[in-house]
Amino acid sequence: MLTSSDLYKSSLHGPHHRVARIDVMDIDGNVLATGVPVVSGSVSAQLTNRVTRTASFTLPDEWWPRTATSPLSPYQSVVRIWAGTGFSDGSEELFPLITGRVWNAARQPNGGVSFNIDDLAADVVACRFEAPEKSTTATILDEIRRLILGAIPQAVFGTDATTDAPTPQLVWDEDRGQALDDLAQAVGGRWYALGDGSFVVRPFNYQLGPVVQQFLDGPQGLMSTATTAITRDGTANSVVVVAERMDGTEPVRRIARDITPGSPTEFGGKFGRVVQVTKIQTPLTVAQAQTAARAQLAAVTALAEQWTAGVVPDYTMEPGDTVRLGYRGYSADQIIDGITYPLVTGNTMSMTTRSIGTTTGTDE
Repeated sequence: MLTSSDLYKSSLHGPHHRVARIDVMDIDGNVLATGVPVVSGSVSAQLTNRVTRTASFTLPDEWWPRTATSPLSPYQSVVRIWAGTGFSDGSEELFPLITGRVWNAARQPNGGVSFNIDDLAADVVACRFEAPEKSTTATILDEIRRLILGAIPQAVFGTDATTDAPTPQLVWDEDRGQALDDLAQAVGGRWYALGDGSFVVRPFNYQLGPVVQQFLDGPQGLMSTATTAITRDGTANSVVVVAERMDGTEPVRRIARDITPGSPTEFGGKFGRVVQVTKIQTPLTVAQAQTAARAQLAAVTALAEQWTAGVVPDYTMEPGDTVRLGYRGYSADQIIDGITYPLVTGNTMSMTTRSIGTTTGTDE
């Protein structure tokens, strides 16, 4: 959750004025335009994707990029979108939702211009290795930063939230994104870009944290509609991680199972035995492979209950936050999986969430 004032939080429970703004710069931070008004649009954040944040919005015809140096040209433009609340004294409290390049611009028959934005992780994924790349730094988090800087020399970094580990001697062929995925998995995390454009490595294992916001129905509540589902799709109670060995011998294979007595997904219990195999093309130690298996197990046993909710927009919410949802007499604490933030007044904010399973890993 992003930090906000008490005034912002209290304003959500009554009539309030939403504000969205677009600032445009180049990758070096040179300002191309500020305060661009939004006609319509939204920003989506889905933490299970490499490119976590995407946006689409429409502007008047005068913003059509007629040259390569126009403010919103896909050749040079990096967009930062802000949204929040405007107060009666004329002040505003805005939060960064996405920082990323213009990937597509289209002039519509009605004269409006639609734009699509991908966050800066798209730049990293697009910069494949031109030749085989060797690991060079001592720790995995430093190696992740080095590979990101190799794609975006101007990259900035936020606060990581995983443990670190020594970097094995590695050689990657061409896929920079896959190299980063594997390195992040080795420390039980995922790499991604925040709304302000900074890169972080953080766990996303669906373990409940402190409840940071309540979205409940009823008078002055923030919940407008919700659908709750219980499904087996994507659920497993055993995760096998298979990783290469540095000496070329038989790969490391580690298993994490849900063996918690009474757990709804207990391995060998009434749920059955459902095994997911994850192959990592980066050599890992036994401990690193076990960490990756446990992190993945926490995610895939967390699919028992899912919510899709429409709520009053709170632009401080982030994927990975723990929230309390309540609708028609039923409530649950959930982890936010994905959010779609509206940029104009009148639309709700949609959230997808998952429940949490308590799991215990065992070595096999």
